[in-house]
Amino acid sequence: MSEDSFAFRLKELLEHKKLTLQAVAVTLGVSRTAVHKWTRGGEIDYDNLRKLSALLDVNWIWLRYGEQAQQDAQNSTPQSLPMTDLRRKHTAQIMESEARMKLAQENARIVTWEWNLLTDEVTYSSNVEKVYGWPVKRNEDFWSHIPRDEVPALQEVFNRSISSGQPCDTDFRMSTPEGEVRWISSRATPLLDDAGRALKMIGISMDTTARKAAEEAMRKSEERLRTIFELANDAMAFVDLKGYWLTVNQAFTRLSGYEPDDLAALSMATLLQSGATLLDSILATPLEVYQQVVELRHKTASPIQVRLKARLHLDLHTGKPEQIVLILTGV
Repeated sequence: MSEDSFAFRLKELLEHKKLTLQAVAVTLGVSRTAVHKWTRGGEIDYDNLRKLSALLDVNWIWLRYGEQAQQDAQNSTPQSLPMTDLRRKHTAQIMESEARMKLAQENARIVTWEWNLLTDEVTYSSNVEKVYGWPVKRNEDFWSHIPRDEVPALQEVFNRSISSGQPCDTDFRMSTPEGEVRWISSRATPLLDDAGRALKMIGISMDTTARKAAEEAMRKSEERLRTIFELANDAMAFVDLKGYWLTVNQAFTRLSGYEPDDLAALSMATLLQSGATLLDSILATPLEVYQQVVELRHKTASPIQVRLKARLHLDLHTGKPEQIVLILTGV
């Protein structure tokens, strides 16, 4: 290690002032790993460099770049660009754009973050506590609020992304101080140097608790409907808009003699009298329940008379017909 290096000066100062890596990490609000990497020649950002130099009571330019750089800086004449009308306009536009972006980000409960893989430092947007439920200033702050048994799998997701250089998407859970469990969806991508090594990872995270709750409610609702469908006494079936059978319940099998696999290539026209014109009649009444007594062809026995009730199932978003629901009862 060169004596004219940031790492050498830092180690000498820490030894002289009898400061441990942990003490520096706690004071600066970073991880011990980050401080250790600085003593090994790792990169340090400007804000932490200024805080570190203040802690050690030395000039930050000298600490980072050495005595010659400090002398050059002291002997140089400060230069500044004139604030022209064009620069004022561009500055105002940038400030307005950033304000709009921040407002949209906070309203959408989106957190932006950056992880320096060389120093282990993390930087989060100012709304992180609102979204996560906790302030996050160090990596340890993040991992301590993930369910312990879920940490290895989440770490593996990030490790694969870092080693492959490919983006990653993942969902994870966090516990808030109130004991609430929040679902967070995160998307991140590593930033690589010219040699293909990951230097940083940048990402966005969004609170998707409401979406997860809606998905769970939908899943439970579908399970209830599936149970009702299977246990109903009446024969029930779903048919596509061309009249082909999609699925039937056990009561339909008992009534018709056809197993679900038997119906895979069959249509309404095969099993129901006047099936082709029947389909047209059902499609012509999208908002009403269509009823008619028809003849059902049994697989192994004589045809039977059944009362048919049919209604189109409409897509919730487009309002267009999606499939047909049939109920058949013996006459």
